[in-house]
Parts: sequence; structure tokens; C-alpha cells
Amino acid sequence: MTKTQELNPNSPVFDPVKFLKRERDASTIKKDEINTFLESNPEKRDLTHLIIDQIVNDPVLKSDSDYYDRSRPEEREITVRKINKMSLYMEHDIKTVRKQFRDKDLIQELQENSNSIRPLNNKDLSIFNTRLSLVHNIDPQLGTRIGVHLGLFGNCIKGNGTDEQIKYWLQERGALFIKGIYGCFAMTELGHGSNVAGLQTTAVYNPDTDTFTINTPDLAASKWWIGGAAHSATHSAVYARLVVNGKDYGVKTFVVPLRDVSTLQLLPGIAIGDIGAKMGRHGIDNGWIQFRNVVIPREFMLSRFTKVINENGKVSVKTEPLLDSISGYSALLSGRVNMVMDSYRFGSKFATIATRYAVARQQFASAPGQPETQLMDYPLHQFRVLPQLALVYLVSPSAHKLMNTYYTTLDELYQSSSSNGPVDKASLAIVTKKLKNLFVESASLKATNTWLISDLIDELRQTCGGHGYSQYNAFGRGYDDWVVQCTWEGDNNILSLTAAKSILKKFGDSVSKGKFDKVLDSDAFSYLEPSFISSAMSGSTKFDLSDEPSKLYQYTEVWGVALVKLLAHVGKLIRQTKNIDNVSKFLVLISKFHAIHSMLKAYYEKLSSPTDSYVSDKATKEVLWSLYKLFSLYFIDKFSGEFQQFKTFNSDQIAKIQDKLLTILPEIRKECIPLTDSFELPDGMLNAPIGYFDGDIYNNYFNEVLKNNPIEADGPGKPPYHSLLSGMLGRGYEFDARLGGAAKAEVLSRLSK
Repeated sequence: MTKTQELNPNSPVFDPVKFLKRERDASTIKKDEINTFLESNPEKRDLTHLIIDQIVNDPVLKSDSDYYDRSRPEEREITVRKINKMSLYMEHDIKTVRKQFRDKDLIQELQENSNSIRPLNNKDLSIFNTRLSLVHNIDPQLGTRIGVHLGLFGNCIKGNGTDEQIKYWLQERGALFIKGIYGCFAMTELGHGSNVAGLQTTAVYNPDTDTFTINTPDLAASKWWIGGAAHSATHSAVYARLVVNGKDYGVKTFVVPLRDVSTLQLLPGIAIGDIGAKMGRHGIDNGWIQFRNVVIPREFMLSRFTKVINENGKVSVKTEPLLDSISGYSALLSGRVNMVMDSYRFGSKFATIATRYAVARQQFASAPGQPETQLMDYPLHQFRVLPQLALVYLVSPSAHKLMNTYYTTLDELYQSSSSNGPVDKASLAIVTKKLKNLFVESASLKATNTWLISDLIDELRQTCGGHGYSQYNAFGRGYDDWVVQCTWEGDNNILSLTAAKSILKKFGDSVSKGKFDKVLDSDAFSYLEPSFISSAMSGSTKFDLSDEPSKLYQYTEVWGVALVKLLAHVGKLIRQTKNIDNVSKFLVLISKFHAIHSMLKAYYEKLSSPTDSYVSDKATKEVLWSLYKLFSLYFIDKFSGEFQQFKTFNSDQIAKIQDKLLTILPEIRKECIPLTDSFELPDGMLNAPIGYFDGDIYNNYFNEVLKNNPIEADGPGKPPYHSLLSGMLGRGYEFDARLGGAAKAEVLSRLSK
């Protein structure tokens, strides 16, 4: 069958196209309003549409089904071609922003100093950051290759370097424009990943030459999993122990050249290799690095918060104590924040594929002679698919909110810790608290959402049956590419433990000291306000989880009460056992509950806002509220044991919640196709024929298979291992002769009996 020999669209059996069309025709909800809600505002919506259109129509950046059949060398070469194209987009994007936002300050700066290089800021990179987020969805390995250079190498310098170091490495050397130098991020080692404080690589200061010597002391200290190291990086942001006059000052950051920029030959003392095959993201050249007496200038140590000073032969180390302890993690913040946005982007892709397939696919008839039932009309299938769709919707507002908080907090950090003048201690103390809160929020949301989307991809793959197992339908490659998010830039369990310990401390301060920062903690940690804790612990807060508009916040508030009771329980266990490690299971649960609470709160506040929701149509808003309720009810059901254990609900109330959950599913089922259409993902972003917009799942899928596995004119040829097969099957038999003449008649006679 070729492309022109398509299945009959009017066939009573194969008629998937009409199902999606019928659902779209019957819907009255406003998809454009929903898309604006999901993309945060009209400006971001329009920018997203523009960039998606550019990506799927760019001959270099677009992906199709041959993406699933490439070898590792092909992946890496194609990825570099794409990086090259993205670098051109970056220059174009920055020029576009500067043209749009040109102001008097820039004109005055250029008039005063014609050689001035204006520092790039978050506004300058706004278009390209959106482009990188979207291209990451269509080709994760491309997003990672660029993300390592800009997000890890670049942000390590930006977060830890002085103003002059930032200007030199990122702008004068061209790193921020993806030219001049290409960076990697050498934090993890073969023997240490999450335990950054335990890294072994050393940077010993040499006072006589005013240099550092970088060394790998043993095999376990080899830098490992370093994206870009194997073939392409010319420089690295290296995490190493600062040793001055024999004293270990802990892990700091250094820029270390790896290769000659013009020839890409390794520099003396640098040993690099490829770590080989991985589960996914094959286009990333992950490598290992070892250093043997590599000497770098003192100025290559990033010195915003810790600085080695050599004055007249007297060596000292100056440290800014407020931020030094967390500055080493600043580069990882960007990645964690972006992974929450990735959770929305990836989730929307796979929810769209699985939902469209479930509506188009039929399986089993209710009675002989009746048409087979659409998968989505089975209650169990609705329970498997629709809560995953609700999850994606709930991720979006929290992802945009976290991104905005990240940018504003970092702007405040740079302003209060400028290396060109005295440090503003008061503002630095405030921004440090904000930064710590951001660490907690990003850690909790990154860990919880990357876990949830990992589960979403696999569960939705299974809902697509055998076709979901086909590489051409995106789930297999998507899962392999996604699950690394659960371990890199902070292992999810470690991040959850870290976030929960901070939340537990805030809880203890609130309970024992009445200490609660109404300015800094009232948003993400509102459930830790003393009066709320008192009400939750007394049991005076009652929930009926009704549909009344005035009570919709209960679907969020109930998670705050559950958190308070969980925190109280954990605090009691710690007092009894005197060992916080014994309650690690509950600490991970605290982080998950906090993330769910944050997601519900952000969604509720956005949808409730008369100005920020951008949803005016009543029917549309009701559907969005149904998704909000479904999300909360689904996870209450999922954690029903804990809700009963900590007496937030009793068993009868849980049963009612389960009934309500099953009641909401058919309501959302009616609008499931418009709800996935509202993501506005073209087929080129999905790259999965069973999820294409037209719903023609069989023709689309068959033709993609045929395109990548063409049938030879005279049928399939003999495989190279043909002799092995024929030797196995023919041993001891003269089968050709035996089935001729009388022998054939004898066999047929026997078989007819």
C-alpha cells in the first residue's frame, strides 16, 4: 500500500477522522482563550506561535520520523548543524529585542563610550530563551547541548563571576552568542554527583606564579557525564576544591580551557574520553575529563563571592558568607526552573497524542452488529488519560510563575552584590532569603513534576497499546530522553529531602516561635502561617469540596492542611528517634505535597484573576475549573492512605471524593479534544502519526512506517544471516524433494483427516 492507496475514509470500521471532527464541531469552548491562559499572556502566546512556526518549517531544525532511526554518529553531526542554526537565531533574537526596547540609557551609554559592550540582560534573551524551551520539546538533545553551554557554563559564570569576568567570558569571548568559545559544566565526578561538597578535584594556589594548578587526584575524581566534553567544548566551568597555603576552602568554580579554539586539539594536561551509549539524548557528546597539573591564571577563578588576594606576597581569601554557601549551586537553578517548564511542554505533547488516539481508536463492540467503542468512552480509559491531561494544565501557571520569580530574584542578586562597589548588606540579606526560598520551590517543583511527567509518558504509552510501543509514535524515545530529568541537576530524591528539610525548619519556627515572614513566605509557604497551622491542627477546618465558586479554594487549601499534619507527624518522629534520616520517606512526601499545593495555588490565583486569566467565556472557565478539581481529587485519591493516616479525611469522605472524581471525568471527556487542541501543537512538534491533528491514525502511521522501511520491488530480500536460518530449519531434512509428487499428496491426505 502506498500513499495513494489510503484506507477508505467512509469505512464503517476505519473511520477515525470523523470522531475528532465531531468532537471539535460539538465544542463551544474558546481554545484561543485557553491557549492564552496556558502561555501566560497574549504577548508570550504570540511569541510562542511565531517560534513554533519557525521551528517546524526550518529545514535544519525540524524533525520528522527519520529522527527515530538515526545512528549515534548521525545524531551528533545533525545536532551540531542545528546548534549552528540556533546560534544565528540567537543573534537575530537579541537584535530584535534591542530594537524593540531601545531606550535613552542605551543611547547615552553609546554616546559616552563608543567601545562599550552593553551587558546582556534577561530582556535581551527573552525571545531566545523561549525558542530554546520550544526546540527542547521537539529535539531534547539539541536543547541540552545548547543548555549546557548557555544555562550551565554561562550561568555558572554569571552567578559566580565578577562583573568583569562576566563581561569578558560571556560577551567579549562570545560565549553568550554561541561563538568564540564553547563551554561545558564540570561539576559531577565518577564518585560524586549530588554531594557537591564532597567533590575531590583540586585547585591549588601557587603564590609564586599567581596561578592555580588543577588536578584529578584519583579515578573517582574524574569529571563524568560532562555534556559537550567528548568532542566539542573548548572551555569548562570546573568545580574544584580551593586549596590555599595548605588550607581547604571547599568547592569553588574555575574556568579551565580544554581545547585550542581554532584546532579543537586538547591542551597539555587534559585527558578526555566519551562515556559511550546512554538511554537517550544520543546527540549529546557526554564525556569524562581528567586534569594533570593544568595551570590556569588566578583570574580564571570565578570570584564574585570568594576571592584569593595576593598583596606583596601575603595571600588571603576573602569570602562573602551570606552567599558563598549557595553560590556554587546558582548555575543549577536555571536548569531546575526550566525543567518545570519542560514538564509542561513535554506533558502537553504526550497528552495530545494519547488523547487523540483514544478518541480515534475503536476497540470491541457492545453487542454483535454494533460499531466498536471508542477507547475514550471506556470509564477506565478516561481515568487513565484525563487526569494526566489535567496534570499538564496545572503545571503551566506554576512553571511561568517560577520562571518569573527566578528572573526577578537573580536581577536583585546582581544589583545587591555588584563587584564594582560596596556590597549592600541589607538588600543582600533579603535577596539571600528570596534565593533560599527559590531553591526550595524549584527543587520541589522540579523533582515532583519530572517524576510526574515520567509516569505520564509511560502510562499514556500503555493507553495506546501496541502502537504506543512503536518508536515512530514518540513515546519510547520520549521516555528515554525525558527520564534523565529525574536525576541530573539534582537527583529528585535528594532535592526532595533538601526542600522538605527547609520546609520543616520553617514549620518549626512558626510553631515554636511564631516566626513567619509575611512578606517573603506568604506566597509559596502560606500554609505555614501560625493561625493556619493552629486551625489545621485543631481540626476546625472542614472541607466539603463542593462546586460553589466561593469554595473552590478548598481544593488547594486541603493540601495545606494535609501538609501541616504531615509536618507535625514528622516533627514528632524526629523528636522520638533523634535521627532525621529515619523519616526520609515522609520528607519526600512533604516535598511532593508542597509542589501539588504550589501548583493548585498558582492555577487558582491565575484563573480567579479578572485580568490575568484571559478567560472571559463562562463555559470555557467552567471546563478549566473542572480540570483544577480533577487534579486535586485525583491526587487525594492517589494519596488517600496518607490523608486518612493524618486525619485530613476519614474513609467515608475518601469514598465520596472517589465518587466525585469519577463524576468529573465524563464532563472533561466531552471537551478532551478541544482541550488538547488548545495546546496548539502542530504535527511537526508532535512527530507521532497516531496523534496528528486530522485523526487519520492508520494511514498516518502506516505511511510513516513505509517511508522509513520501504518495501523492495521484488519483496524483502534475503537477510545477511539467511544461511543461519536455513541451516537451522533444514538440518537433517530434504524438505524440497519430500514435498514433491507423491510425498506432497501423502501430506495433504494426512492433513485432511
